[in-house]
Amino acid sequence: MTNRATALFLAGGALLLATITAGCAQDEPPAQDEPAAVCSAVDSLKASVEDVTTVDLDQGALAELQDKLTQVQSDLGKVKDDAKDEYDTEIDAVEQAAASVGSSVNAATTSPSAQAIADVGTAVQALGAALRALDDAVESTC
Repeated sequence: MTNRATALFLAGGALLLATITAGCAQDEPPAQDEPAAVCSAVDSLKASVEDVTTVDLDQGALAELQDKLTQVQSDLGKVKDDAKDEYDTEIDAVEQAAASVGSSVNAATTSPSAQAIADVGTAVQALGAALRALDDAVESTC
């Protein structure tokens, strides 16, 4: 793996981390249990996505990244269950972005190259953007 590919991936991870650090505001407790469940589920999803962004690119990193994506998928399922149909558009965008990360990781595992690693970084950035949009949508109920 080249230094350029590593730098691109780490830069993507840093950008994603910056986009997800703003949490669901908790100025007032939610009036109902359902919004609290959604907020909690989104917070868990943000934590699992953050785990994806902190993977160091070294020997075995792609396998570790794939394992962490499993937790993202699990947390995303919880968000989807708790939110019901309220945030379908945003949840679909996160699902598609997570699938893209998985596909790019698989491609980088199959044919490792600087471009494949850069593609992983780009997909991770898109996941962060999709998660931020979901967080923004949910924020008003938290």
